[in-house]
Amino acid sequence: VRRSAAYALGEIGSEKAVEPLLNALTTAKESDVRGRAAYALGIIGSEKAVEPLLNALTTAKESDVRGRAAYALGIMGSEKAVEPLLNALTTAKESDVRGRAAYALGRMGSEKAVEPLLKALTADKKSDVRRSAAYALGIMRSEKAVEPLLNALTTAKESDVRESAAYALGIMRSEKAVEPLLNALTTAKESDVRESAAYALGIMGSEKAVEPLLKALTTDEESYVRSNAAFALEKISKKTGKRIVLEDKKMNLQLKI
Repeated sequence: VRRSAAYALGEIGSEKAVEPLLNALTTAKESDVRGRAAYALGIIGSEKAVEPLLNALTTAKESDVRGRAAYALGIMGSEKAVEPLLNALTTAKESDVRGRAAYALGRMGSEKAVEPLLKALTADKKSDVRRSAAYALGIMRSEKAVEPLLNALTTAKESDVRESAAYALGIMRSEKAVEPLLNALTTAKESDVRESAAYALGIMGSEKAVEPLLKALTTDEESYVRSNAAFALEKISKKTGKRIVLEDKKMNLQLKI
């Protein structure tokens, strides 16, 4: 009940909730209650929460509390959190803490985080950390990350890493990524990779992607891939100012975007 209450208070976003949430963060015996309180404080964004959240990040025994504190600090964007988050990314034993620290650093956009995130992307043994590092580097849009992200997209064994790399490259809108993303869309066995590649190509708005996206729209077995292909075609149409017309008599389908 208290866990749900902490979450609800964060969603409401009232300053009146700060003190009860701080109390829950610092005194509750249950780690899930403290973790939810940390998350809620991040959503509310009160300056009063920065030091208690930093304390939770650096001293809590439970990884879920430290991870949620990292996430909360990332949402809040306090400069005080950069060094502790870098420390969590590079030294925490638990992958969920490292992963959430990576996400938080990406949200904050600190240049200090680029090299540690690149190292996490290329060297961390856990795919959830590499996935978060890829996402973080994407939203930071650092040019240094393009080649490592392309490498992750084309060589990573784990589909969640390739999925995140595709999404990140789409956000960055690097022309170098068009062909690798097209290859991912058309050849990846895993639907989550194809789905992310379709979305990324839509964000980039490349006309080269129209035919492969039309094929994905009409032939891919997974609805999420087809949905993102439709989204991407709409984005490309709006960017180029050209209508995209598809007629497929076999499917009794006529599409005009």
